[in-house]
Amino acid sequence: MQMQTWFKSALLATSLLMSTLTYAQTLDRIAAVANDDVITELQLAQRVEAVRQQYRSNPNVLPTDDVLTRQVLDAMILESLQMQLAERGNLVIPEQQVNAAIQSIASRQNMTLDQLLAAVQSSGQSVSDFREQIRREITLNELQQQIVGRQIFISDAEVERFLKSQSGQSLQETEYQLYYKRFDVDQQAEADALVDRLNSGESLLDSPDSRDLGMRTLDQIPSIFRTLVPVLEENEAVLLPRDGVLHLAQLADKTEAASVNIEEYQLRHILIKTDQLFNAESAQALAEDLRQRVLNGESMAELADEYSQDNGSRGRGGELGWATLDNYVESFRDAARSTEEGELSDVFRSPYGFHFLRVEGQRTRDVGTDVLRNQIRNQLSQQRYSEALQRWQSELRAESFVEIRL
Repeated sequence: MQMQTWFKSALLATSLLMSTLTYAQTLDRIAAVANDDVITELQLAQRVEAVRQQYRSNPNVLPTDDVLTRQVLDAMILESLQMQLAERGNLVIPEQQVNAAIQSIASRQNMTLDQLLAAVQSSGQSVSDFREQIRREITLNELQQQIVGRQIFISDAEVERFLKSQSGQSLQETEYQLYYKRFDVDQQAEADALVDRLNSGESLLDSPDSRDLGMRTLDQIPSIFRTLVPVLEENEAVLLPRDGVLHLAQLADKTEAASVNIEEYQLRHILIKTDQLFNAESAQALAEDLRQRVLNGESMAELADEYSQDNGSRGRGGELGWATLDNYVESFRDAARSTEEGELSDVFRSPYGFHFLRVEGQRTRDVGTDVLRNQIRNQLSQQRYSEALQRWQSELRAESFVEIRL
């Protein structure tokens, strides 16, 4: 009897052990192979669950389980391929850089470092895992900059072409205001004496028979003065003989070198992408829901930090800063132009997904051409970088060994 009891107990224990092992093996089976790396079903399940937690207040906007799992797996495969490249290239992120990034996150959230780390732990994530997540994000960014960023070159000709297309800009050549008077050659002494007084501070307009030629560009200046005017100081006078006549001119004023008036908008937006987690219908539904929540009084900045998938403005409340509308794609420009300051736009679609925006401010600003050229160069570089990054990632995936085992 005791032998039978022991045997039954041993059989039950063995059965439970086998069930546990089978469950663990099921979760830890390989979901995909990406070159030299594998992604397990356990890792995939954890990432999918993290996505669900992020959207736990709006679960209905997520795609079906199968679609969500496949989309998350695709993202993990691309991440793995890039991390393998970084490892082969001995790309190591120093601890100081990780610390600085975490401190920056805390500052953007108006939190101390201790408060941020406490929030991380309260969410169920360990500090070490959080640091590793930040390290991976920095590594991916550094790798992309090294491989894709060095391919980006913006020529001066491209900057000039874009400069001419700026909405609202007005370029002006330097203009000069001259006072003018003429003397006969036998009035040389009188003319010389007047030049001395003018260079001491008098105005030529106080002298009889003088006239104001008005503001003129250099090619509109009388040819006799054209080579001298650009080097004259304000109120400086010059006397030149030509064709039996003495010509006297005094530089009264001049504009500064070329200026540009640009119209700038300060915008805040929320973006829901359609290429990562949602199909078009789900992304639009979430964007519409978030817009209504803002209209109902919720903070757009807080919702942007929680939901927006624009990495450039997430963490800054969706704030895009002051910029010309030429910075944005056509649908974004149209939405901004048709929205009154302080109002919300309707939900609209761009190549990146579904947005809505609020116009926080609008201004016309006069900027120097050098500053404007640098701004344009950076803008063109960012646009070209984004396009090149997508092409490179597609090529990396196509050239790699990837096997899906789900």
